Amino acid sequence: MGNTLDSKLKQVLNRLNPLDFQHEKDARREEQNLRLSDLLQQKKEVIVKSWIDVIRRTYPPETAQFLKTQKNRFANPIGASIEDSVWPLYDQLIGEPDPETTKKHLDVLIRVRAVQDFSPAAAVQVIFALKQIIREELMEEIFEFDLLERYLEFESTIDRFALLAFDVFMECREMVWQIKRNDLLKRPYILQGGMCPSYMLRRGKQHLEKLEKEKTQH
Repeated sequence: MGNTLDSKLKQVLNRLNPLDFQHEKDARREEQNLRLSDLLQQKKEVIVKSWIDVIRRTYPPETAQFLKTQKNRFANPIGASIEDSVWPLYDQLIGEPDPETTKKHLDVLIRVRAVQDFSPAAAVQVIFALKQIIREELMEEIFEFDLLERYLEFESTIDRFALLAFDVFMECREMVWQIKRNDLLKRPYILQGGMCPSYMLRRGKQHLEKLEKEKTQH
């Protein structure tokens, strides 16, 4: 009796095609990706506005308030650059990201932070901040529709954006250092206040060494 059951079981298993299971798995994966994409699109306005608010709060309170309330683009270029960059960046995240397009929008967001007093970590943190915002908005639906694995894959895209933002930051900071260096080298050393040319040259050299030190620290 047992041998007969084993034989029938083997016959059933032999008829099963492993590709059928893979097809079902792929179909479910695609369905989950579409559902997650729909959720991210539906919550786009809430998520992006929260993201903008988080970016503003990286500035001192008075500046953050100004960035929020001043609607004139010419009077508030930093606020305008934030608005101009994060909406298309979010579209890149939830769609099919193009590296060149993504870098262009990251440059708008990160460049201003590179010329201000932000460390690389503080400048790039605004990209990572998007993770917490999305979790707060979508975590209930993520668990409801069993999308956790797909969402974690989506977060890896945010990580790649952050790495690209770091590259943009360092490129901009390198440009700032180069401008400062060139400006210093072009200054005419004239006698002023009893200072001799050799003293002025030493001061120039010390300033260049300070710039190089700052560069290595970042």
